[in-house]
Amino acid sequence: MKQVEQASHRVRYEPLWARACRAIPSGLVAGLFAAATAAARSVREGSTAFAPVNAVTHCLWPHRAFRQRGFSLRHTVTGFAIHEASAVFWAMLFETLIERMPDARQRQQPVATAAAAAATAATAYAVDYKVVPKRLTPGFEAHLSDRSLAAVYIALGAGLFVVAMLRRPSR
Repeated sequence: MKQVEQASHRVRYEPLWARACRAIPSGLVAGLFAAATAAARSVREGSTAFAPVNAVTHCLWPHRAFRQRGFSLRHTVTGFAIHEASAVFWAMLFETLIERMPDARQRQQPVATAAAAAATAATAYAVDYKVVPKRLTPGFEAHLSDRSLAAVYIALGAGLFVVAMLRRPSR
């Protein structure tokens, strides 16, 4: 997040590991927000709370993952781990967007942070459902309507935003 000005007037950005240290908690919280939203929306739409997270494992077990509706070590725990790892990956993009904001004050503005979170969530959706092969999609679409799927990605962005706002220095 910190830019260091060098004598040559170039801006050097912080090391990748420092960004990763911020992305891990951001991603874990954002992933929890998204998973909780997927679970709640799934129940609301007549399935179970575990079904969307179980479906994430369709990349490993394509024939069973979509049918698994209850808790299972194989599908629920593995699906949740894959989902959380994915959320940390997207948090790396979010932290990079925040870091690249030109002004330190801008990085602490809620509107700029919300824009970075929304851009990250929109990019995650586009990549997850428009770019990667069907076998690598999250699988939530098997149990959620388009409206609920949108809610999951909004929740992902909200989680990123919340952690970034909590991390701001107090005034």
